[in-house]
Amino acid sequence: MVATPRLDEVIEYLQAQGWTPQTQWRNGQVWSHGEFDVLVPDGEVVDYGARMRALVRCVADSEQRSTEIVVRDIVSGGVDIVGYRAGDAATEVSVEAGTAALTALRSLLVICADQVAGSEIRIATMREHAVAELLNSTILLPRRDVFGFDLVLAGPGSRLSRRAAVRLLDVAATMREATDGRGFGMGAEMWSDTVEMFSALGSAERDPMRFELSFHWSRQVPRPGVVIEFSSTEIARLPRLLDVGTIASSPLPTESVPGAEQPAVIEGVVVGVDNDGGPKATVRGVLFVDATSTGRQRRVTVRLRTPEEYVKALVAHRSRSRVRATGIFDGRRDLQISENGFTVIDGDGS
Repeated sequence: MVATPRLDEVIEYLQAQGWTPQTQWRNGQVWSHGEFDVLVPDGEVVDYGARMRALVRCVADSEQRSTEIVVRDIVSGGVDIVGYRAGDAATEVSVEAGTAALTALRSLLVICADQVAGSEIRIATMREHAVAELLNSTILLPRRDVFGFDLVLAGPGSRLSRRAAVRLLDVAATMREATDGRGFGMGAEMWSDTVEMFSALGSAERDPMRFELSFHWSRQVPRPGVVIEFSSTEIARLPRLLDVGTIASSPLPTESVPGAEQPAVIEGVVVGVDNDGGPKATVRGVLFVDATSTGRQRRVTVRLRTPEEYVKALVAHRSRSRVRATGIFDGRRDLQISENGFTVIDGDGS
């Protein structure tokens, strides 16, 4: 656990969550909530720590949350939490699918944070710093019952954190409606890379599995909790949404691309950005390898060289500006940028 909560913190939390005090018992007081009872010890008892651990386990069971999350919530005075759950207790998730899901959720948080920061922070480098600070202050806690994890965001005092989470909730709700054919429009509100990320959350291109995103808000700045669930059938529909978008996504089979380690250039739009393992951008466009077109549009991971290029990629992603990336292609998906090889070819990129 993060820390052993103080008695006053526990009582404040139980009151806020609707628990009510009942009878005295063994140097403590019984508090009840529905079918659950906990014993709140007096602060002076010698086994305070053990009793508090038992209390937290019971509260976690009643809320169907992890003990780590409950303790952090009690001690911090309230946190915003975005949860991801996939499949059920019997679902086996491969390393590849699990990594793709975590990367997709991280990218969605980055995009949402960058979008809301863009309305308040005009200088690109300051926006990048604010988003990076949000990621650094976000805690990742794995689930133990099913495959998944909780993103514990910065406290309610972080305006960017709360607004990014609300933005992600809005995007998830819109995407959920899109799987039923309701209200889907491919534009600034719902780009094709968003479809790809939600597809990754449900392993749409491998073995579609149900997943849910849950939003639990700090009691200091309360909002109703929300769970948005995608069934395996709805997950299977996600890739088809790309067919009705204004930006097509048609990655080519690996064998149709010329051999590895050749000079290449791609022009297109930035559909994703990431800084995990080094700065990179996902560009969708027509790839030319050794001056020969590979045909239809495809997605290429562009490995950037400098923080300045990463900032350019962030701005281009937000403004939907076209970019040109020049470098060495590995024959599969990655293009390593050459020096000064990343250029914004419309828009100012700043």
